[in-house]
Amino acid sequence: MPQDSLSLNSFFHAFPKADLHYHLLGGIRLETMLDLARKYSVELSEEEAKSYYRAYRSETGITRGGVSAQRLLYTLLQQPEDFTRIILEVAEDAKACGVLYIEALWNPVKCLPEYPSVVNAMIEGITRAEALTGVVIRLIACISRDQSDDEAQSTAKHVMDHAHPHVLGVGLDCQSGTVTRACYITIARQLKQQGLRVSAHFSSGSQHQQWMDIEQAVNSLDVDRIDHGYSVVNNDALAQEYAERGIAFTVAPSNTHYLKKWPDREQWQEKHPARVMARQGLTIVPCTDGWHLHDITSAECYRIMVEELGFDLDDIRQMMINSLNGSWLNHDIRQRWLTQWTKVFDQLRKKLTWEPELSWRRVDYIHGLQQARTRKG
Repeated sequence: MPQDSLSLNSFFHAFPKADLHYHLLGGIRLETMLDLARKYSVELSEEEAKSYYRAYRSETGITRGGVSAQRLLYTLLQQPEDFTRIILEVAEDAKACGVLYIEALWNPVKCLPEYPSVVNAMIEGITRAEALTGVVIRLIACISRDQSDDEAQSTAKHVMDHAHPHVLGVGLDCQSGTVTRACYITIARQLKQQGLRVSAHFSSGSQHQQWMDIEQAVNSLDVDRIDHGYSVVNNDALAQEYAERGIAFTVAPSNTHYLKKWPDREQWQEKHPARVMARQGLTIVPCTDGWHLHDITSAECYRIMVEELGFDLDDIRQMMINSLNGSWLNHDIRQRWLTQWTKVFDQLRKKLTWEPELSWRRVDYIHGLQQARTRKG
């Protein structure tokens, strides 16, 4: 094997990536959870801690899930310095698998320290992390589906009153719950007036959400991005419209709902909605949702897209481009990175010893995109 050759696994770790759908607490390492529990004298056994992490499902027999894990983790983050630590660890893990940019969601209302101190601590971590690793992290304040209107409005007010260029906007994480649609519409309009961005979570699990929810979010909230959004595949006309408009959808191949729905791996590989979204020409961006809780890295995320879901390396290159175009980076940085990242991707690809041969699962994402552009043109 030539000295400068590259294995496919090394390629997945090496090419530049952005993760636009990353719940910050999902990136907390098991040892960090246990360390924080010891630090604040919170009773938490190693066995119980492992039950929150998918990687230990076979050992513990259960996985409690991301929502319950984050509920616990917010109680363990009792001082601003704890948030600085998390940011630094996230950047270290990101660098190890080629991630150069992250837009991370966190929920201010659930934090024990006050908003300004948490943001300042995370910004300190961001500054240090970028100097140490080169990884750029930006923040999205999250409004959870189980909050009240008052709590949702409080989050938006914090973001606007304590504006910082590293806090890019708000993620509306509401599939069902007590926050009203009218409240969301008001918040979205206020944020947009101040130049902030808005994303929305839809169709990530078994909740009774349909494509109508996505349509209303786009029309009423003027969202800049849809997180998950898998039910859009059930309305061809709407999917075609959003494909032509280039609305970005962050898809998570490790989504728990579909792993449970299709426990047979081959059935899951064939029926995963990301494949349908690609054929419809939608702008899809592979994301992790949170690394450690879901037992996935960005490198593994792209490996799954190729080796299990049927995308080829041309598709992956396009998804890398999608991740920058769908990001909330300023225009100049985005354009500079597009040039740099595609150049690095192409150089690394030339070093591959082989490229995967796709069987019946091949998606041909590029063809889906070309059809969407033809309709638009």
